[in-house]
Amino acid sequence: MPPVDSSNRCGLRGYETTVSNHHVNLTPQEISLIAEAHPDALARMDGKSLKDLQSRLRHAREKNFSLLRREGAARVEAEGGRGAAQPANEKRGEKVEVFDEALARVDKRVEAVSDAE
Repeated sequence: MPPVDSSNRCGLRGYETTVSNHHVNLTPQEISLIAEAHPDALARMDGKSLKDLQSRLRHAREKNFSLLRREGAARVEAEGGRGAAQPANEKRGEKVEVFDEALARVDKRVEAVSDAE
């Protein structure tokens, strides 16, 4: 088996996030969406493209956050307590964090572009 190049996680060569994407179960569409928020990609976007990306990232984050809440509530009921239910829901929480970080990068770039205009 060839060695894994951990420097190119999800197509984000040279850019490390606080939350590592390699163990977060992202769909191919989500990987593509996160890759669009790479600083090099953001630098090439105009204001309209940035706002579109911002909207799509916000929608994906809210969808996953909603699932996190609903799945968590269901597990609390099934397990009988929040402490017992929490570990099973950590992966979804990590996914939400990945989207939060990508959205923060886009928000910062939108602000910079708006200030320049």
